[in-house]
Amino acid sequence: MKVLITGGTGFVGAWTAKAAQDAGHEVRFLVRNVGRLSTSAEQIGVDITDHVIGDIADGSTTAQALDGCDAVIHCAAMVSTDPNRADEMLHTNLEGARNILGGAAAAGIDPIVHVSSFTALFRPGLDVLHADLPVVGGSDGYGRSKAAVEAYARGLQDGGAPVAITYPGMVLGPPAGDQFGEAAEGVEAAVKMHGVPGRGAAWIVIDVRDLAALHVALLEPGHGPRRYMAGGRRVSVDRLASMIGAAAGKSLAVFPVPDVALRSAGRLLDVVGPYLPVETPINSAAMQYYTQMPTSDDRPSEEELGIVQRDPAETIADTVAGLERVGRL
Repeated sequence: MKVLITGGTGFVGAWTAKAAQDAGHEVRFLVRNVGRLSTSAEQIGVDITDHVIGDIADGSTTAQALDGCDAVIHCAAMVSTDPNRADEMLHTNLEGARNILGGAAAAGIDPIVHVSSFTALFRPGLDVLHADLPVVGGSDGYGRSKAAVEAYARGLQDGGAPVAITYPGMVLGPPAGDQFGEAAEGVEAAVKMHGVPGRGAAWIVIDVRDLAALHVALLEPGHGPRRYMAGGRRVSVDRLASMIGAAAGKSLAVFPVPDVALRSAGRLLDVVGPYLPVETPINSAAMQYYTQMPTSDDRPSEEELGIVQRDPAETIADTVAGLERVGRL
């Protein structure tokens, strides 16, 4: 099939494009800056010849990109931790969903894959993440944006549109050129701090290559609306320190900072972070997820689609190797 991929200059989109092409599909990209395809997707062997220059929030260019396509994988989203850009992020991501997902549904395209996030389903006190949880959304602008888009995508599903939704956790793995994804910042910070803070804290780690394989497995028409959790394996703070340390060739400590203190630090950095001389991956939303992370029920994708996830140690090792290769470590 000819597959339109949005967000192809990013980490998830680039690896998804590679998996799609490796499976024999043709890929078209919708990008704002075609030069960024050369520094991301092309670096991992993706043919970037077929592309449309435009923006997901622009109806005319999205219609041009959809024309002639048999399937869509919508990976693009504006991501910002700046509270002053929350309204812009909500507008861009919701308009993008209407143009790409809604436009594809109106055009009769099947399948339509929407890449959501565990943040659309997360709530404090949750024991297990699964794909049929109600839409909640985080307290931050990004979480609210993902929740709004999720509600729209589920509305399309309720109307019978062949929309398949995936819910990735913290996506790690080898970079696509210069693109790592936001979760790699946490790996980088742990190595530079020589340790990992927390007591009951944890990550849920999904390898970008396994997530891409899931997206490609969904490229079959006639299955109707579907939802799959892709959170990955839950990795506790002590195992996280061990895995990152082994990959970096260093001994990483576990700093026994109370989880409530980490959440307080996140709220403080929401206020003072923009004024610091360096960027930090710590904010209130990140600390809420980190200190209250549930497990992820990814069994349906394995049982129904045959997706077998890598060991998180391999994923983290490949992330560290990539960070070292580009000089960030």
